[in-house]
Amino acid sequence: MENNVELRKVRDFGELISDSFLFTKQNLKPLLKAFFAICGFFLVATALSSVFYHLRLFNTPGNENIFKAKQVFGVEYFATITFGYLSYLAVALTTFSYINVYREKGDLTPTIEEVWGHFKYYFWRFMGSQIVLIIMFLIAFMMCFIPGIYLFPIISLITATLIFENTGLGYAFDRGFKLIKQNWWTTFGALVVTMVSMYILMAAIALPVGILSGAGVFLGINKVSTPVTVLMVILQALGQAFSIIPYITVSLCYFSLVEKKEGASLLDKIDSIGKGGPADGLPEEQY
Repeated sequence: MENNVELRKVRDFGELISDSFLFTKQNLKPLLKAFFAICGFFLVATALSSVFYHLRLFNTPGNENIFKAKQVFGVEYFATITFGYLSYLAVALTTFSYINVYREKGDLTPTIEEVWGHFKYYFWRFMGSQIVLIIMFLIAFMMCFIPGIYLFPIISLITATLIFENTGLGYAFDRGFKLIKQNWWTTFGALVVTMVSMYILMAAIALPVGILSGAGVFLGINKVSTPVTVLMVILQALGQAFSIIPYITVSLCYFSLVEKKEGASLLDKIDSIGKGGPADGLPEEQY
């Protein structure tokens, strides 16, 4: 029987990727339970608003005027954008919260209640920080493509630091740049590989619906049928479960860089020598 993945460990490029999938495999059931229990509302709201938006956009009589502003930018559009953003926040924060509890329990499986406790505690701080980071990221991309690419792994580490060190954005921002120093390529490469894997898995789920839609266009069917639209949106929502994997990779990159630069877990182990009690070596609960 294989041991649970140890978070606080120095990893090379290959280990970051392999351990990301190993962690997912070992924690698949509890992770998915937390995912659907906590993110379910946001996913359902996104799916419903997206269904209504697609039906109105593509099945409106006289859809030759489909791209008029009043057709595209309706209430359903803004509802889809809003709930989609909240779904992204919920998936990211649920994954980080799960891993944070996993670490605090000494690499043991968290319960949904424990993950939910962390989720509630960090939600507003996490949401506010993400708005700032997304704006910064978009500005970097608009200025030039290269700065956006450069900031991508750094912003990922900043996000992880917010949760794993229970800190504010200012400290996390400085921390992210310090951790990435001389480790940019390894971090960037690991994140790109797992994100590509995520999109391949998502595409595999959506492929049957894409074939149906494509066949309809080929046969000259102008309107998208309601069942196809609903199925497409549901599969897209379920496919978001795969976005857990890149967040796991971000977490492993964070812990690997912290260990590489500070050796925190080794110091904890040395400090715990000769001390008794089942809670030795565990960080104190942040409540």
